[in-house]
Amino acid sequence: MSGAPRTPRGTARPDVADVTDATDALLAAYTSTILGFRLGGAGQKEPGNDVPGLPKPGVDALRQAADKAVRLALRSGRPHLVLLGTGDGSLPEAVCAALAAAASAAPTNSGQAAPPTVPRLTLCDLAPDRMRAALACGHLKDFTAPAPLPDAPRLLADTSPWALLLLLRATGITPETATLFPNPFLPDAEATALHNWRRLFAGCVPVTLPHANQDAKQDPGEDAHVDARAEASHPPDLGVGAILHPEEPDLPAFFAQVPGWVREMAVVWDGAPPAFDPVPLCPVPLRQAVRPLGGDFSAQRNAMLGLLSTEWCLYLDADERLAPRTWALLPRLMAVPGTGAWLLPRATAYPDADHLRVGYGLWPDVQLRLFRRMPGVCFRGAVHERVVGVHGHTCLLADAWIDHLSWTAKDRGALVERLRVFNAAGSGQAAPPPSGGLHRLSTEYPALPRCLFADAGLVSGGNARTARGNAERHGTEPGAPCRHLALRLPLSP
Repeated sequence: MSGAPRTPRGTARPDVADVTDATDALLAAYTSTILGFRLGGAGQKEPGNDVPGLPKPGVDALRQAADKAVRLALRSGRPHLVLLGTGDGSLPEAVCAALAAAASAAPTNSGQAAPPTVPRLTLCDLAPDRMRAALACGHLKDFTAPAPLPDAPRLLADTSPWALLLLLRATGITPETATLFPNPFLPDAEATALHNWRRLFAGCVPVTLPHANQDAKQDPGEDAHVDARAEASHPPDLGVGAILHPEEPDLPAFFAQVPGWVREMAVVWDGAPPAFDPVPLCPVPLRQAVRPLGGDFSAQRNAMLGLLSTEWCLYLDADERLAPRTWALLPRLMAVPGTGAWLLPRATAYPDADHLRVGYGLWPDVQLRLFRRMPGVCFRGAVHERVVGVHGHTCLLADAWIDHLSWTAKDRGALVERLRVFNAAGSGQAAPPPSGGLHRLSTEYPALPRCLFADAGLVSGGNARTARGNAERHGTEPGAPCRHLALRLPLSP
């Protein structure tokens, strides 16, 4: 097959090149980490391409499909082509060859127009095993060059639809900038999963965050410019809720993260009040109750919700933290018209604060944690409880995270006990054995440096040059108010 196409794009500014390098580095490291990990351990049989239901396209069918994908991409004029699904690996290679041919096409005389800009190819898959099998069979060489060109084709794989959505958005791949082409040579189950993901990708609408009232003190690093037309007319009416065990570690730090503009906090203690007075630890008025968990997390959360009197609720666990700039964003989220709830990604620090667990739903682990309190809004489910009855749109803020400190703030014994409680709630038993149930302690999942995500603009902490490049990529000038990756999700069918 021909090499990766060289795409004529002109000279990029250095800071924009930094962002391209950062997003390329993130996608490469992420996919390599996912493909290098096998759920169930290394003892499993290596998957192959002789799978029942996996189509084996002929040469003509491959050429026709590849030509169609490239023709649609060139006609759209968009800078990205996203191929959905690896199949046996032959179509991605055929698309690479067709793109290379388009890039090398030249006018036969000076009177002809130059060929259109060739889009950059990204191969995405929700079936890492399929991509892993294609690589093992010697396919996808164009995607794995030792020193790839800036416009070389890229791989992105994970079982998490959210991970693919956020990682593509971080690279500037949106419905407006990309042509999506589903691989027609896939097993039915994989084709259906990618079809559903495509609907999610296409249905997410960008949301502009208005500037909230300055009574909610902003973090110095947060947007300093205020648009008076979008300014909220009253302070944010937010209450923070939690269900806590009195012996949770580092409760002073949990309370201390709450900023003074929050109107109140509500805590339901499991079984007994704490041996200390939490009121001096909390910077806002604190409402408390004591109630046995009894294996029913939703009942405990609903009791917490009943203590609040605010319009909005944010709920957190004892081992979760929001950065100051994330707290400063909450009033702006609440001020978006027609919105009833916000999802925030949760990232689990492991094995230390500078790394996070990734893959197979561990990141971004989106959590509905901020919602408007309206009649009918409550928690359901004995374990892994969820908010139901939301009024209005549900939105996602992708670049402000909940930091999950379970692996860095708790010892192994505390984690084992926590999972035992989850198993008890899920089974309806008072006390199943520690080794029983679906929730088990595991250290096998992969991790990546947090700085990879920061430099790509998916969480705060990137360097100044990357921040300037992000501003350029999102259509804002350096020094102007920051634009966040906020999306309104499509309504459920």
